[in-house]
Amino acid sequence: MIEVGDTGEGMEEEVLSRVFEPLFSTKKEAGSLGLGLSVVYGDVRRAGGAVDVESRPGEGTTFRIYLPLSN
Repeated sequence: MIEVGDTGEGMEEEVLSRVFEPLFSTKKEAGSLGLGLSVVYGDVRRAGGAVDVESRPGEGTTFRIYLPLSN
């Protein structure tokens, strides 16, 4: 398991429910394609793993990437 978290703004439920959608972005500036998290999600799933996200407004966000064991 790989865990990455911050103590930033966090996300409201509306944003959190869409965070892995391709082309979804909360950034308004030009050049933000909204592909990063959807690509990570797809790659991890193809490898047999899972991605979990936990976020609370005002408390930050934590992403957990679970990958299968390999011998």
